Amino acid sequence: MKYIFLIIVLVLCFVSCVNSNSRKDHSIYWQKNSAEYYALCIQAYNIAKFRLDKALISTSDKPLAIVADIDETVLNNLPYNEMLIETGESFTQNTWSEWVNKREATAIPGALDFFNYVEDQDVEIIYLSNRKIENYEPTKLNLISAGFPFDDKTIMLLRDKEGNKESRRKQLESYKIVLFLGDNLSDFNECFYKKSNESRTEGVNSLRQMFGNKYILFPNLIYGSWEMGFEN
Repeated sequence: MKYIFLIIVLVLCFVSCVNSNSRKDHSIYWQKNSAEYYALCIQAYNIAKFRLDKALISTSDKPLAIVADIDETVLNNLPYNEMLIETGESFTQNTWSEWVNKREATAIPGALDFFNYVEDQDVEIIYLSNRKIENYEPTKLNLISAGFPFDDKTIMLLRDKEGNKESRRKQLESYKIVLFLGDNLSDFNECFYKKSNESRTEGVNSLRQMFGNKYILFPNLIYGSWEMGFEN
């Protein structure tokens, strides 16, 4: 009986792992290969350009700026996520830092054209990411090597301890923020931070006029706060 019980437990564990990996495999395959993913990114950046052009027509006492998340909004980290599946590992800061230090992340579809257009319009580009401060230099070099605007005056606000971006967003009150770009709802508003998916959906409904207007959301099926939302 003990052996039968042990076999059942092992089978259940195996099935659970296979199902988990299968879901991740499918998500990565879609994000890497589907024309739909490519089109959604292009669509998001087309909307962002349209909204930016609208903002450029009006006058403002403050300098105009856009605020952009980095990972899966500006830079594509598929190789890192593929490595996690191949090795059966989970995300850790150590393996993530190893990937960041390689400076091999590529541009999200449509990103380079949009960011260079923003630069040409003399609109401030502000990178706001939950990459850690220790990753500042390789992140900067990766953005530059990928072709994104970045000079000595560029503002890039990375994470120290707090993952909630609200305190960093408040540092930008001297700018008129035209757009927030991100793949996670908490890239836009702290009401989404560490909340259940049900609560986050309610937040979307309360802010529905902002999406496609000031909030530009990018597709990311691989990871995000939506995964933690099931735990609440």
